[in-house]
Amino acid sequence: MKNRKKLKGAEAFGVRVIVDKSLDKYSKMNLFPEKLEEANKVVSKLRRKI
Repeated sequence: MKNRKKLKGAEAFGVRVIVDKSLDKYSKMNLFPEKLEEANKVVSKLRRKI
């Protein structure tokens, strides 16, 4: 079993994190539908070799 590395929080590096609650309204929205559509076209053309 590997030893897990303990991660330090942002405060350990002197960074203060402020959460902006006004951004929550965008959490489940697709902000770039045209780019998502283009990405889906590219992915649908890919074939997986077995």
